[in-house]
Amino acid sequence: MKLPRTVPVALLITAPILASLLLPKLVPAYPGGTRFAKAMISYGGVTLLSVGAMATFGDGRWGDFGFRKIAGPWWRLALYGLLLGTASGIIIKLGPGKSLDETFKSFAPGRLPLFLLVASLVEELCMRGWLQGFLEPLRPRVVKLGPVRVSVPVLTGALVFGAWHLPALSFDVWTGANMVVFTTLLGALAGTGRERTGSLVPAIATHVAGNLGGIVAGILTMIVTGKVPQG
Repeated sequence: MKLPRTVPVALLITAPILASLLLPKLVPAYPGGTRFAKAMISYGGVTLLSVGAMATFGDGRWGDFGFRKIAGPWWRLALYGLLLGTASGIIIKLGPGKSLDETFKSFAPGRLPLFLLVASLVEELCMRGWLQGFLEPLRPRVVKLGPVRVSVPVLTGALVFGAWHLPALSFDVWTGANMVVFTTLLGALAGTGRERTGSLVPAIATHVAGNLGGIVAGILTMIVTGKVPQG
């Protein structure tokens, strides 16, 4: 299906994809489901709708959405993602907010790594796969942010990804604000990797590294403060 590949059109199509995250709350059979089960239902909906949007509006060009071999170096961006995640995690944990510890405790220990991996895969499929891929024709258009030049597809994906995490403000302002800033910057890194290599793999790896940085931050803060989480 031919549609003008503009930012407003992309956002209009992406809105219901992101809205599918609310699916578990709308299904009466799952009001008492575990947080992990609800998360898997949400991410399943995002996956199906993202792939459906690619199939419907991609004109059969799956390569536009990152389904291609990696072309070019990208490991440095993954390292930046790890450092960014670590720094953000330390700032959150040492700040006045509640952090995300209580939320993560609601997951069974063996399921938390799986949740983080699934989250990275699905979020990148939507943001850097569908959204950035749909806007690929706008790649020559760049926005200057001080000394940095960012293409419209990368910037749009980063901003939407950051906005996706606005519900984190429900924890507290400190934690939520840091989460939004972290995810926006991580989205920019992942989008840059996707743009430079043409593949989703670097974007996923950068995202996973960013989440791993949160674990590293937890270990470092325990070492520095001498506090071991209870429960």
